[in-house]
Amino acid sequence: MASALSRRGYDCGAFIGAFVLDGRWGLKQGFAHYDDDFDLNKYKQLDLGLVQRPSREVVDAAIAWLSMRKEKPFFAWLHLYDPHIPYDPPEPYRSEYSGRGPAGLYDGEIASMDAQIGRFYDWLAENNLTDNTILVLVGDHGEGLGEHNESTHGYYIYDYVVHVPLLIVTPFAPLQNRRCPEQVRTIDLLPTVEEMVGMVPGKNLHGRSLLPLFYSESESEKRPAYSESMAPQIQYGWSPLYALRQYPYKYIDAPRAEFYDLKNDPGENSDIRLRQFAKAREYKKILDKLIADTGRNAPKTEAANLDQETLRRLATLGYVGSSAPAKAAPSGTKLADPKDKIAIFEAVSKSSELTFREKFAEAATLLEGVLKKDPEVVQARLVLSNAYIKLQRPADAKLQLDAVLQQDPNHVQALILMASILRNENRLADMVSLCQKALSVDPKSTQALSLLGNAYMDHKDYAKALPPLRQAAEIQPKLTQYQQSLAACYIYLKQYADAERILNIIGRDYPKFPLVHFHLGLVADEQGNLVQAEAGYRKEIEFYPKSVPARFNLGKLLLKKGDFDGYMAEMNQVVTIAPDLPEGYLFLARGQLRAPAADLPAIQANVETGLKNARTPDLQALGWFLLADIYSRKHQPAKVQEALNKANHYQVLQGKLK
Repeated sequence: MASALSRRGYDCGAFIGAFVLDGRWGLKQGFAHYDDDFDLNKYKQLDLGLVQRPSREVVDAAIAWLSMRKEKPFFAWLHLYDPHIPYDPPEPYRSEYSGRGPAGLYDGEIASMDAQIGRFYDWLAENNLTDNTILVLVGDHGEGLGEHNESTHGYYIYDYVVHVPLLIVTPFAPLQNRRCPEQVRTIDLLPTVEEMVGMVPGKNLHGRSLLPLFYSESESEKRPAYSESMAPQIQYGWSPLYALRQYPYKYIDAPRAEFYDLKNDPGENSDIRLRQFAKAREYKKILDKLIADTGRNAPKTEAANLDQETLRRLATLGYVGSSAPAKAAPSGTKLADPKDKIAIFEAVSKSSELTFREKFAEAATLLEGVLKKDPEVVQARLVLSNAYIKLQRPADAKLQLDAVLQQDPNHVQALILMASILRNENRLADMVSLCQKALSVDPKSTQALSLLGNAYMDHKDYAKALPPLRQAAEIQPKLTQYQQSLAACYIYLKQYADAERILNIIGRDYPKFPLVHFHLGLVADEQGNLVQAEAGYRKEIEFYPKSVPARFNLGKLLLKKGDFDGYMAEMNQVVTIAPDLPEGYLFLARGQLRAPAADLPAIQANVETGLKNARTPDLQALGWFLLADIYSRKHQPAKVQEALNKANHYQVLQGKLK
């Protein structure tokens, strides 16, 4: 629609409420302005289906754009996403609707969204635009809320999901105050809008203009409506679902097909396929022909600049078609009927929501129950392994991932999750091997690229870290964390201009993005600008008082300036905030040794704690040098020599690693 109208001279702007419609997925074609500004850094667990912004922000953006428009006609798409899980309406709607559980909160989100639609319409009226503007209000799907045991949407294709509201508001009197009793489809909207603005509808469209229905109570030719659900197939390897709805009947193609009389059974609770076998078979033939006809001469799927995991998750949510073939069933067997697997789907979906809300123990318990009933659910093992990782249970996570990889050695997500565990275990070579295997399967896996780059960063091999970090940032430039990791690598490679350019953009767009001010301080620190460096570190601490890197570097900077008390205060904070971090104990001990009256037993305890946690040669060398100093003050020459030998060993090792 945007492409057609922009060619006609319309100014086209889109205002998006959910990350699933972010412009990178391709939907911004034809739009001169595409407002998809999502603050991804506030999400600790990034789930494509849950990243959203409220309708108030979407309407604000649309009004701001329309307020600056010129005289040429406009097409504005307002994408309002509020009635989606998690159901969390703002006040006063939360208080008004919270008495009926999830269904009430869902209604509250609808009421909140309706209020914003009203606000937008009032703005149009106040600006004298209602007399020459067409408004189309349409839903994209409904919500199960327990019907057929589906709590949300995306799995079944019963009417509670696919029968959506459609309202068209026009300034043309003959087209007003009419209700169409006939079935229509969302594919009919494009030719309808084209005809209403005086265009000839494009050729080869599957939909037909609705204008004849404004003038006539019915059409002689019915409009069959098609729907599908690919989530069971893409995510689990079960059968997909296809449906033909031609009132009063509806046929659902599945391993156990279903046929419903919608006039007498609008809830689709009584399958009449065996009683109306001939009619059901007729609908099956129409459905097969419709699929064949609409697929004929279809354009080939273009390769998106995305990793397979992102594409899979988008396809599961129903936003892109799957280019992957259906998962092959073992010889002599059929794919499972989704009706038999709804409890598993609901449990895994619930566990994913719990993971998003950081309730990892609850998610793990739920998934353990799923796998007892059906050990073959790969998606359950993946989500469970992630929950185990968050619960500091890496051995249990490995068992789940091993089970997945035994079944499919090239499963990219399992390889990445296993690699992340190995990174935490400091097993660089094994981790690199898994990341490289994942990239051989999916060269655009930004997760594997980012993991690989950050692992090299852990080991201070910045030259090897740069290529994968740069590639990840190029593939998904709007994931700010990828940009920041790249900037950090540039700093350590002393490419300060490149680092500062990236960091200034992040700081402009997201002033409170974690670590951005720390890294800006580090750029200044590396170049000897202590005043600017201190300002950067303190700004980071202002936003994030528990920022260990900022406090640690600020402490070292204060020592350079001769502020010994400030140095000690920051190192004490580091030890308090991060009791497992070796740097805090070692640098605190180094400062304590400079004090006039050093408490040697307490200082030695700090050094030994730091050494116990140290994993890199530089910190191990520092720890043994500090112990040598302590032993010297205790007049223990044999221990001094032993400590120095170990310190020199780690210094040599560090040099070899460099």
